[in-house]
Formats: sequence, structure tokens, C-alpha cells
Amino acid sequence: MEIKDDTKNLISRLKQGNTSALARAITLLEEGELDIPSVDHLIGKINKSVKIGVTGPPGAGKSSLIDWLIKHMRSAGELVGVLATDPSSPFTGGAILGDRIRMQHHFLDDKVFIRSLGSRGAQGGISRITRDASHLMQAAGYRFIILETVGVGQTELDIMNIADTVLVVLVPESGDFIQAMKAGLMEIADIFVVNKSDREGSKQLVNAINFLTETFPSEHGTWQTPVMLTNGLDGTGTPELFQTIQKHIEFMESHRETDLFLRKRMHGLKQLIVEQLSVRVDSVINEAVTDNYREELSDPSVSLYTILNRILRDKDLIKKILK
Repeated sequence: MEIKDDTKNLISRLKQGNTSALARAITLLEEGELDIPSVDHLIGKINKSVKIGVTGPPGAGKSSLIDWLIKHMRSAGELVGVLATDPSSPFTGGAILGDRIRMQHHFLDDKVFIRSLGSRGAQGGISRITRDASHLMQAAGYRFIILETVGVGQTELDIMNIADTVLVVLVPESGDFIQAMKAGLMEIADIFVVNKSDREGSKQLVNAINFLTETFPSEHGTWQTPVMLTNGLDGTGTPELFQTIQKHIEFMESHRETDLFLRKRMHGLKQLIVEQLSVRVDSVINEAVTDNYREELSDPSVSLYTILNRILRDKDLIKKILK
């Protein structure tokens, strides 16, 4: 695919840290006019960054917590990017909530880039373009990239395939804890955060989580998943949380050759492969299948599995999908 000169120029300016170019590139992603695999050779080797996923039930205070984390990261002199997945408007497909409204303390800081992405019906609690947008942020030189999920509290597990460090944020109400267990959030946490810790029951929730992490085998290798107490209103516990995030980063850096690190990378790679194959299947399959398998499709006595097996043996069709 031939890449236009204006796209080349856009990527060049983005790599120089131009925030307008970054914003424009993410907009093109949302509109389906920029394909990262096609331009990745222009991006080349990417800067070292850390992607931090922040997930948990609605009302857990994720945005206020992120606000404090940005403050600590900036105090350390780091560039910070935030991708916040918001519920989509049913009319426009765009994000309903304003990105800077929720993190207003950093409105004038040109070292902080905050962008809302509409979920557009995506499962997994994150926008379909979250991975690609975070890749662009990384190319633009952002050291910390925070990925906030939509907060549906049910299917937010995809974040673990993108983030290096996953924070699961809960509040002392027992309903949130039970909901998080049912949703599978307990298994994906690198760090648990009990927010709004001034509320009654916060220490009991910490004890309950600690009991679970000690009782069941960990998916995180030798990393012992910590439980942090914070309060997003006044920042209590957030300096310690930032320190713990840095410890996890150091842990992952020192375990690059282990199954833990490779498993995270492999999960992400498999997800990318599935996404790309899905796009290519959509672009090829309608025309090809309608042309070649019209008779079978029109016959309800022919199982869809039978048609599938024929397609999987159709070398010409598979070549079209893979090229």
C-alpha cells in the first residue's frame, strides 16, 4: 500500500513530539483512515515507555486517582499520556465525557496529553483503537501512558494484553468486591488499590484481598500482588502507589527473559493477529464467499460448519486474506 506524503509528514512530526500531529493521528485512527501496521515502518524503533492500565467498577474513583498519579509522574519530570475510554454517544459514536474535564489540574501542562476515546460498543472495557493510540503516544516520546477503562465493571480483561502494569481499583463496598471477582478482575491485577479508604470497611477489604492472593496461585510469577490504600480526594496513599508502580516496572524489566514477560507479550501479539485477520476477513469474505459459496449459503440443509471447512481448504481464498 502506497503511503501518502501527508501521512509521512504527520508521522515525522509526531515522532518529534508534536502534540497537534499526535492528536490528528489519533483522530485518523478513530475515523479508520490510519492503519498502524501499514505505517509502522515509518515509526521505526519506539521509545521506552510504560503502559499502566487502570480498571475497576464504576464509581471507584479511577479518574481522580489518575489525576494524582499524573501529578507524581510530572514531579518526576516525565512526559505523561492518558487514554480514557468513555461510553460512546449512541448518535455520533464519540466519547460522551470530556477528556480534560476529569483531569482539569493538568489542563495547562503541555507535558501531559489527555485524550478520550469512545468505546463504540467495544468489549473488554477499552476502545478498539486503544492499543494503536498508545503505540502512537509511545512513538511521540511519552514515558508513562495511562489507559483508563470504560468502567463497566464486567468485561475489562483486554487491558492486561496492552498494559505493562494493571491497577484494579475497588472501594470498600462489598458489592464492588464481589462484582470484581465475578468479572475476573481479581486475576489480572498487578496492584490492587482500595480507594476512598476513609470509608468504613476499607481495612476489611484489604484483608479479604490479601487472603485471596495468598490462597490462590498467582498468574504473576514471583511478584506478590500488593494491596494499596488510597484516597483520590486528598491524595492519601498516592505517593506510595506511584512508588509501587515503579517497583513493578523494575520487576518486569528484570524478568524479561521469564515466561511471565513473554506471556504478556504473546497475549498482546495473539490479540493483534486476531484483530488484523478479522479486518482482512471482512474485506475479502463478503465478496468471495458470496461468489463462490452462494449455492451452499442458500441451502439451509448445508451446515455453516460444512461451508467453513470448505473455506479453510480453499487455498486461493486464504491467500487473499493473508496477503
